[in-house]
Amino acid sequence: MLGRLPARRAATASVAAAEAGVESNAANVHRLEALTAFERVVAPFAGTIVQRNVDVGTLITAGSPTDPTALAPTNVGGAASGLFEVARIDVLRVFASVPQAYAPNVKAGMPVRVSVRGRVTEPMAGTVTRSANALDPGTRTLLVEVDIPNPSREMLPGMFVYVDFTISAAGMRWRVPATAVVFDANGTRVVTIGPGNAVHFQPVVLGRDFGESIDVQAGLRGGELIVKQPSIRLQEGQVVNPIVPSPPGG
Repeated sequence: MLGRLPARRAATASVAAAEAGVESNAANVHRLEALTAFERVVAPFAGTIVQRNVDVGTLITAGSPTDPTALAPTNVGGAASGLFEVARIDVLRVFASVPQAYAPNVKAGMPVRVSVRGRVTEPMAGTVTRSANALDPGTRTLLVEVDIPNPSREMLPGMFVYVDFTISAAGMRWRVPATAVVFDANGTRVVTIGPGNAVHFQPVVLGRDFGESIDVQAGLRGGELIVKQPSIRLQEGQVVNPIVPSPPGG
């Protein structure tokens, strides 16, 4: 009886070692099955392959980056990476930089016009989807994303386009002719015609100067009758006979 005990223990240890080996082999099988699953590459969305960085027969090992230098130096995004680049072209996205003066007036959902170089007379409708909500400190511009429906697939990814926003500069209230602004020792003013056709020198705060016209950010309420070319003979409270210019072609 005493001689059989060591043999039984040795047999039990052998069984345990065999069971551990089976479990180790099963884990290795699961690992190989998981690696085999990577043979099938599935795109995250339906689209078109616009860049192929590998070809049939290319050896790709687990954990090693692809080397597309010989096959495709660059891709649509500007840098070669990954096996393929897939693009959804039924809706395209363009990135535009909006200057600081206009940035606060750009809102999500705003319609824009997009023109393709070579076909600027055939603009397409786009929509602002989102913005960075922060200005680039280097350029003082706001990065804006615009989505363009492209059901006909006529537009291609990577095209250069012009984006037109129908917005005004932030803080701008009115725009007056440059000749209407008076600069003297009393400050910056415009001459308005008030009740009873009386002259009034109204102080204003100017914005951007466009040469022939100037933005007025403060000082006017809107609807005032402004003297386009005031002379030095005009005085505060002077009664005049205003002449309203006729519209062009009238």
